[in-house]
Amino acid sequence: MANVILLDDEEDIREEFAAYLQGLGHAVQTVGTIKQFSSLFLTHKPDIAVVDRSLPDGDGLDLVRELRDQGVRCGVIMFTAKDATQDRIDGFNSGADHYLTKPVRLQELGAVVESLSWRLKATASWRLILSTWELRAPGGVVIRLTAQESAFLQVLVEQVGQTVSRKKVVQSLGKNFADYDPRNLDVLVLRLRKKVASVTSAVFPVKTVHGAGYVIEKDCVIADS
Repeated sequence: MANVILLDDEEDIREEFAAYLQGLGHAVQTVGTIKQFSSLFLTHKPDIAVVDRSLPDGDGLDLVRELRDQGVRCGVIMFTAKDATQDRIDGFNSGADHYLTKPVRLQELGAVVESLSWRLKATASWRLILSTWELRAPGGVVIRLTAQESAFLQVLVEQVGQTVSRKKVVQSLGKNFADYDPRNLDVLVLRLRKKVASVTSAVFPVKTVHGAGYVIEKDCVIADS
């Protein structure tokens, strides 16, 4: 199942597509304008966005470009009556994963959503990129890290599934545990949680083990990219 936001200014199309995708087991929210989409996106953080190009308050192409420029890596399906070769090229260059032309058959849309959902799940692990200080959430959303945040996650990922003591974490930050204010570590973890929650609905993989330290329980690997 995928969480889907469907953006189209025609209510009949929205209702028909949403009902069909819901029948396949997907959770679907619908909106009719870019403004409504942007507001809903902040709270729902979809796995897949289905975006019409011609909208009353702008071009869906520009919306997709903006999402990609912000580092958003949810799946994007664009559908439109514009079917010229250059239109398709522009759609893919904007960051769309699929480009469907109207009239879109329900079965075709369903198959594309299913395929894209499967591909997104195939990249469902968290990835820590040390060279660029990035954490990539399932689905590909990029979270920019500070040097200390990157070092904090590195020591946990290197012992994934095991509790790492606060002392070892502090030492991994290049600090002397005897002189270190433990509240600084609490602030670092809280800030990192908020940073992750601001860009993805994926649950932050770090868990606090009270009185002991921290553990990464979910799949998380150190990767080159």
